[in-house]
This record gives sequence, C-alpha cells and structure tokens, in this order.
Amino acid sequence: MITRKTLHRALGLGGHYTGLIVFALFTTFPFLWALSSGLSADASRMYQFPAGFWPQDMSLVWFERVFQEMPFTTYLKNSALLSLFTILGVVAVSVLAGYPLARMKFPGRGLIFVAIIATMMLPSEVGIVPNFITLKHFGDAADALQGALGLGPDWSLRGWVGLDSYFGAMAPNFAGAFGIFLMKQAFEAIPQDLIDAARVDGASEMQILWKVMVPVTTPSLAALAIFTLVGAWNDYLWPSIVLTSKDKLPLAVGVFNDLTGPFATSDNILMAAIVLTIVPVLVFFACTQRYFISGLDGAVK
Repeated sequence: MITRKTLHRALGLGGHYTGLIVFALFTTFPFLWALSSGLSADASRMYQFPAGFWPQDMSLVWFERVFQEMPFTTYLKNSALLSLFTILGVVAVSVLAGYPLARMKFPGRGLIFVAIIATMMLPSEVGIVPNFITLKHFGDAADALQGALGLGPDWSLRGWVGLDSYFGAMAPNFAGAFGIFLMKQAFEAIPQDLIDAARVDGASEMQILWKVMVPVTTPSLAALAIFTLVGAWNDYLWPSIVLTSKDKLPLAVGVFNDLTGPFATSDNILMAAIVLTIVPVLVFFACTQRYFISGLDGAVK
C-alpha cells in the first residue's frame, strides 16, 4: 500500500526531474538545432517546425564542406593556442594576486580587493579603447627597440606584442576579477596550521604558495581553467578588433567572417561549423566536470 508520505516523495521527485529535463532541453536547444541542421542532407528542413529539429537523410556533407570552404584547421589551431596561453596567464595572475589578499596583512588590502571586485560591474567594452591604444604604444615601443638593437625587417617585434598579435588578443584577459576572487576564497579555506607548519620548516612565501597552497586548491584552479577556456574560446569582440591577419583569427571570428553576411553559401554549413566549434569545449568540460563542481563548492564555502 502506498502511503501519503511515499506519494508526496514520488510526486516531488517527479516534478524535480521533470523541471530538470525541461531546463536541459531549453538550454541545449540551440546546440541540438545546429546539430540536426548540420547532419541533415536536406537543407530546406532547417527552418521547418518541428521537422527541422530531427535530421533526415543523415549526411556529413555539410561538415566536409566546412573544411573545404574555409581554413577551419587554422582557426582551430589559433583558438587552441589563444585559449591555452590565456588559461596560463589568468591562472598565474589569479594565484599571485589571490594569495596576498587572502593570507598577507598589509595596509589597504580591503580597499584593493573592493576595487578589484568593483571592476566586475563594468562592461568589458569599457576597456576596448584604452587597451587598443596601449597595444598601439606597445607596438611603437617594439619598433623603437628593434631599431635600437639593429634587427632586420625579417623579424618584427611589433608582430609579437602590438596590434595584430597573439599577445594583444590575450593580454587584456589575464587580470580578471572573477579569477582573483575565486582563488582568494580558495586560499582562505586552507587551515592556517598547514601554513604555519610550512613556515616552521623554513619555507618562504613563494614556496608556501607553489608547494602548499596551489596543490591543495587544484579543484578551484580547474574550475577557473574551465571558465577561462569557455570565455577565451568564444571571445569574438576583442579578437575581431585587434587581429587583422586571416591566419591569426580564432574560430569565433573566422567562422563568423567566412560563413555569414552576403558571402554566406549555406546556413547548414554555418550550423555544422558551430557544432565543430562547440565540441572541443564540451569534451574538455566532460573530462573535468568533477573538478569544476568541487572547485565552485570550495569557493562558496
């Protein structure tokens, strides 16, 4: 016999899972539609409702045309390169800034932290003009240094640090308030006794940071790496402004430039390219989701 308590529990679980399924379908709807359009050989089905949400005569012809009609592998390599070094830069800056804010006492520590957090309220577009001007000056300084060193025109320092450089596309993302906040919270959760024991053994502050604090906060570092990867991989506005060479464009910019606008050949090719762009991030997240969840858990505590 089913009791009232069991019935209420079953109804509660049913409503809970129903809500989760509906929410999952809602959030994954764009990806599912793009995947269906990319796998359907019939291009006319893309805007049919609801037939367009299920592929018919499945084919990989649109995915093949992505590689034939645009330098997709070049864009993929650029995105991987930019994302990797952006992750390294963000993690390094966040660790080096979060540790003193969490564990060192110095005048103005609270004010500095508040100022860093306040930058999260500003839209990213605010920094476009200052960052652009700064990179231009970096390029001018690189030209002056190249002239002073007597380097020939075959090797340009401006191409490394100025406009239209990988460094220029990555550098503004290195110092992020979210990463500093996340690592500060992670460092504060570490017992003080562990740090005191390291100091008794004669460890310096940098040794404590890299040999004690960083290994213990690996889940938070993984969560920060995932957030940074998603942001760097999907970044469009700043790379589209600072990068002008086609062979340096990341996926987000290259796919948009090649497969949209008046020169677009097919919406199905665009959908196939979007699927290929998203898959690497999904695979990375699937492999590291447990670190992501535990890292956010520690930040909340």
